[in-house]
Amino acid sequence: MRITVGAVGVFTGIVSLIGAALAAEMTAADIKAFAIGKTVYLETTAASVTGQAGQGILHWAEDGTAIYKTPTGAIWTGTWQMKGDLLCTEWKQRPPAPCGRWEKTGDTVSIVDSATGQTRAKVVKTAPGNPEKLGP
Repeated sequence: MRITVGAVGVFTGIVSLIGAALAAEMTAADIKAFAIGKTVYLETTAASVTGQAGQGILHWAEDGTAIYKTPTGAIWTGTWQMKGDLLCTEWKQRPPAPCGRWEKTGDTVSIVDSATGQTRAKVVKTAPGNPEKLGP
């Protein structure tokens, strides 16, 4: 009887973990509500589009344009679009990069490279509009 109860507990735990992992991926609607028209403050990793870890600030405007203050302070400009549940940004300052998959675990939102599975950045906070006045 104890073995059966233990096995059921382990099975339930595994099913819960699988369900949580599936629920963590954000949809296009989730990403738009969370980031578009806002300024997103990031803690980037070496797997980011700049290849540098540090703090970045990104503004994805509702008109499909994007402005990024990279960890080095350089300003990048480009355009964005949703492809399914991936946010794809093309920067004028670099060759095309794979799209970003957004994942939410608890209160933490991460941007993951859709080709490599490596985490590009974690969102530190968001703010409505473009309070940093990011521009080219």
